[in-house]
Amino acid sequence: MTARTRIGAGKGRVLVCDDDAGVRGLIAEALGSKSILVETADRAMDAIQKIMRTRYQALILDLKMPGLGGLDTIPIIKRIDETLPIIVVTGHSSYETERTARAAGVFYYLVKPFPVEELWKAVSAATRHRKVAKNRADTGPPPSSSSRKSR
Repeated sequence: MTARTRIGAGKGRVLVCDDDAGVRGLIAEALGSKSILVETADRAMDAIQKIMRTRYQALILDLKMPGLGGLDTIPIIKRIDETLPIIVVTGHSSYETERTARAAGVFYYLVKPFPVEELWKAVSAATRHRKVAKNRADTGPPPSSSSRKSR
């Protein structure tokens, strides 16, 4: 089951994918209080479908879910939207899991339970990163010295 919770608007759109409805609700409430539009998915496949249709400023992704898990989902999402910042949240952390997630391109890694301030810090950094990536894509690379006319 998926949901779209318009708790706030104006500062971006974040997708939360976690099989635990309580965690999804807490994250949506915390981010909504900061005027962020939160959409949710309880399965990785639902999140993938949403990412194919909608541009998000960040994805908050649980690693351990029934069916397709978070670690297997990351490369699929990166093929769809390579600049989407992925914030991993997990209650089953290990050094190996974190190393694997970071190698796959995760932007931020949070271990449950985490303080709301840490979540907000991660989402704020991710949305800033996303805006910079979009601006670079919109303006293109700076001109190289070989393309400038010399006098």
